[in-house]
Amino acid sequence: MNFFVILQTRAMKRINWIDWGKAIAVTTVVFCHIPQSQEWFYFRYLQSCIITIFFFISGYLKNDRDDAAEQWSKYWRSLVKPYVICNLLVYPYWFVKFSMQQGSVPTVQEAVKPIVESLLLQPLDGPLWYLPAILIMHLLIDTTRRSRYFHAIMTAICILSFFLYAGNKYWYFAPELVPMGLFRRLPYYYIGYLMGRQMLFRDVSMPRDALRCVCCLAASLLLFYWHLAEDHFLLHIALFYPVNFLFLFGVLSGCKLLDAHVPRFVFRLSVGTLLVIGFHMVLITYANFGIAHLLHVDKICYHWYEALALSLLIVAMLYPLIALADKHFPSLLGH
Repeated sequence: MNFFVILQTRAMKRINWIDWGKAIAVTTVVFCHIPQSQEWFYFRYLQSCIITIFFFISGYLKNDRDDAAEQWSKYWRSLVKPYVICNLLVYPYWFVKFSMQQGSVPTVQEAVKPIVESLLLQPLDGPLWYLPAILIMHLLIDTTRRSRYFHAIMTAICILSFFLYAGNKYWYFAPELVPMGLFRRLPYYYIGYLMGRQMLFRDVSMPRDALRCVCCLAASLLLFYWHLAEDHFLLHIALFYPVNFLFLFGVLSGCKLLDAHVPRFVFRLSVGTLLVIGFHMVLITYANFGIAHLLHVDKICYHWYEALALSLLIVAMLYPLIALADKHFPSLLGH
């Protein structure tokens, strides 16, 4: 069976608008990791919101029907194993980058330190923080859902995460990516989980979804503009979640407008999300180094259209690797 037939078979079991959401989100993540001016409003907006889509979808698709052994098997296959493999594959890149920046190879202690840190959930490649954060959220649900007070417990944890996020913004006591990701994104995961269990947000209605897309995105942009215009800490914290929720449902409603059409490249990007997340920073780093060397500048800062072109190029370079990984190295895709 060739790869396209395999894709068609899998697509029959998938939710099409989720494939659109993942493909758009992972491409935007690449775009947001390319150095650009922080003065550009839409760049800061996308940086703040785009990762929310992955957490909502992870909660939305979580399956509670498996027993504990099957759940752990899935977590190992889809989260733990890709995290370990990606860190191992990224290590040579880290070694070369360190040597280039420091002008010498790392000492034994310096070389071992990132390996230990990755085992402590501080990945060698920053975007990989997403995998342990999702694993912890899955385990929270698995641990609490058997209690009669499940929803009360999870609601309390989500509220606590809000205060931890606010406290960390003020005191900066947890700079690592995984804790910050948990503090900021847990509510979206839990809402996705609840909606998935109730089979909500599944049906597609073109007029309703178009209206929801426009209204939610417009409201989200206005609130984000207010957030930037007012230099007030509590206002910034209070607006973070409404901005992200409106962005989430605006983008996914827009994806539902495309539900009837899932081109091959969209489905493949959705299947290969973990591979793109795990390796796009390597390509960005070498692209930046090459362009800076060619232009004889110390630091690269792209215009948005240059960053967009580079992000599409990087996704295109990773695209054939997804088919290769699916055939020979499915662990890189979490399969």
